[in-house]
Amino acid sequence: MSDVALTLTQARGVERLLDGGPPRVADCAAALGWPEPPLPDGVGDKAVTRIHLGSEFCETLLPSEAQLRQALGLVAAAGLDFALLTPALSDAGLAGLAALLPHLAPGTEVVANDWGTLRTLRDHRPDLIPVAGRLLCKMVKDPRLPSAEWVRLYPHGVHSGPFGAILERMGVARIEMDVPPFADAGDFRSGSARVAVHAPYGFSVKGRACRIGSLAQPPEGKFTSGQECRRECLVYVGGLSRGDAGAGDLPTFQRGNTVFYRHSPAMTAALSQALAEGWIDRLVLNGDWNENRRPH
Repeated sequence: MSDVALTLTQARGVERLLDGGPPRVADCAAALGWPEPPLPDGVGDKAVTRIHLGSEFCETLLPSEAQLRQALGLVAAAGLDFALLTPALSDAGLAGLAALLPHLAPGTEVVANDWGTLRTLRDHRPDLIPVAGRLLCKMVKDPRLPSAEWVRLYPHGVHSGPFGAILERMGVARIEMDVPPFADAGDFRSGSARVAVHAPYGFSVKGRACRIGSLAQPPEGKFTSGQECRRECLVYVGGLSRGDAGAGDLPTFQRGNTVFYRHSPAMTAALSQALAEGWIDRLVLNGDWNENRRPH
C-alpha cells in the first residue's frame, strides 16, 4: 500500500488536521472522534498522504470555490496530494462542478460517482485524473445479511471485462471499493484497474431525501428532495437498529441521505490480507463522515 487518503467534507477540517504537518492516521482518528475504529494492523502509525475533499453522497456538500482554494493551498503546503470528491450530480450539480474544475491543476484526481461526471471530465478536462467512486462499483452490501451464501448468489462485477471496458473508454485507471459483508481478500483483486478501498465504514444505500434534514420541516415537506439544506448532517448522526437483529448484523448508522455500516473483525482481516498481497494500493479513510455524534 503506497497511499493513505483521508476524506473530509469541510475545508476547515483540513486546516485543523494539517496544522502540524502531515498527520498520522491515529492522530486523525483521535481528532475526529472515531470510536475505536476497526483498522488493519499497523495503519494507525502510517502518515496520511492524501486529502480528499467533498462528498460522495450529496451535491449540497460540494465545496465552494473559496473553500476549494483554501484546501488546495493547505494540502500543497503540507506536501500532500489532493482529490476532489463528487457525488451523483444533477444538472445543477454539474454546473457547480464546472465552476470548481478551473481551480484544479492538471494531474489532480477527481472521484466521480456517476457516468455524467466521468463524461464531463473526459470531454472538458482530460488533463485531470478520473477515478470511479464506490457508488459506481456496485456490490451487495446489506448489513443484515445472515451468511456468505447470500453474497455468492449475487456476486459483484467490479472486476468484470465489460465493466472494465466502460472504465477504459472513460479514461479511468483507478476504482474505489467498499469492503462488503463476508468479504474475501480476492474481492479486491483486479486484473487491470488500480484499487482503492474505503475503511472503516462502508455505505449500504443512499437516496435523495435527507432524513436528518427533514426534522425541522413541516409534515408536507418531510423526506422530499429539493428542500432547503442546513447541513444538519455535519452535526447529527442516527444509529439504526432492528428488533429481530441477527447475531451477525453489522453496526449501522445513517448520516444525511446515506446508511453506513462498520467493518467487522472478519472484514478487517480480509482487507488486511488483500493489502498484504498487494492487491490494494490505497486505503481511503472516512474522516469526518463517521458514526461520531459530536459536532466537528
